[in-house]
Amino acid sequence: MNNQTDVLIIGGGFAGVNVAHKLSKGGLSVTLIDRKNYFEVTFAMLRNVADPKLLGDTPRKLYSDFIDGTFIQGNIISMNASEVTLENGKSISFKRAIIASGSRYESLPLAKSMTAFDYAERHQEIEENHKLLVSAKSVLLIGGGNVGVEFAGEIASAFPDKIITLAHSTSTLLDSMKPKAQQKALEQLTAKGVKVIFNRRFKKDGDSYKCSLSNDTIQADLVYECVGMKPNTEFLKNELANVLDKKGLVKVDEFMNVVGYKSLYALGDCSALDTLKHGYLSSVQGGMLAKSILTADKGKKVKAYSTPPVVVITVTGRDTGVAQFPFGVFTAKFLINLKQKDMGINNMYKMFGSLPNKLS
Repeated sequence: MNNQTDVLIIGGGFAGVNVAHKLSKGGLSVTLIDRKNYFEVTFAMLRNVADPKLLGDTPRKLYSDFIDGTFIQGNIISMNASEVTLENGKSISFKRAIIASGSRYESLPLAKSMTAFDYAERHQEIEENHKLLVSAKSVLLIGGGNVGVEFAGEIASAFPDKIITLAHSTSTLLDSMKPKAQQKALEQLTAKGVKVIFNRRFKKDGDSYKCSLSNDTIQADLVYECVGMKPNTEFLKNELANVLDKKGLVKVDEFMNVVGYKSLYALGDCSALDTLKHGYLSSVQGGMLAKSILTADKGKKVKAYSTPPVVVITVTGRDTGVAQFPFGVFTAKFLINLKQKDMGINNMYKMFGSLPNKLS
């Protein structure tokens, strides 16, 4: 069976959902395909696991409840310049396709589920991970990037009596951020009782974790490996392997076109568009791509993409965090609250022309 669509959007993350919303609003017929049947504000999931009652199911919403156009739940196993093939044997032909398949943490599926593709299953997965966390007396987090730092802060806020250790492979947290942000985040976590250790690369060694740099060993009831983000681009390897770089990212030009293919676009975590991989930036990219496509369809000149000024807010628990602006780093509550109050859930859904589910 072969279905046809004008614009096929592969992946319903921040980039895919926003480009689908904007293109639909602009009058184009779109089809969104994703393995799961719900959208999720992924950077809210760490708080969701640490204390589910705070956010409930507000980070998640069924695509069918707010996406215009056609939604298909399915897993793409192969793709060429005009067609995708699904795991169930069906295929979808398209005139244009936008690859927004995102990324995953194989070692931390609670952040982006690799098995719970149904809304109710994801709710249950969050609850089960919370129970594991409740029962643990000691917690080790490996990786001091944004995910590790935020998760350490959320656990410390929810469980101040737990023994929490955050291990990072370099000498500063949040490697991509400014020194002041790195230092403030360290101070905030330390004040919450989190033990932060640097220049450590821990790997599982029997019942403990051993550092390959120092030979130190550490044991904990629960270990979270907050490292190793991988792009979801395996489905391109059969027929479009030439579009992938060494990291598995989709190569794009200054117009977000997949290099060598004018009818294909790529953005978000799966593309080489920006070094910074962040949900909000992916959403902005989606809005920009939609505007470019609609402008081109009117016969007007399209501007090349350039990375917009980005504000990165890293929360370190329920009451602290750092906000990095292009012109400085701040810890003022009213700035941190742009994300911290509800982990940005309302703002993200507003960007998509919708509202989150009500907290029950």
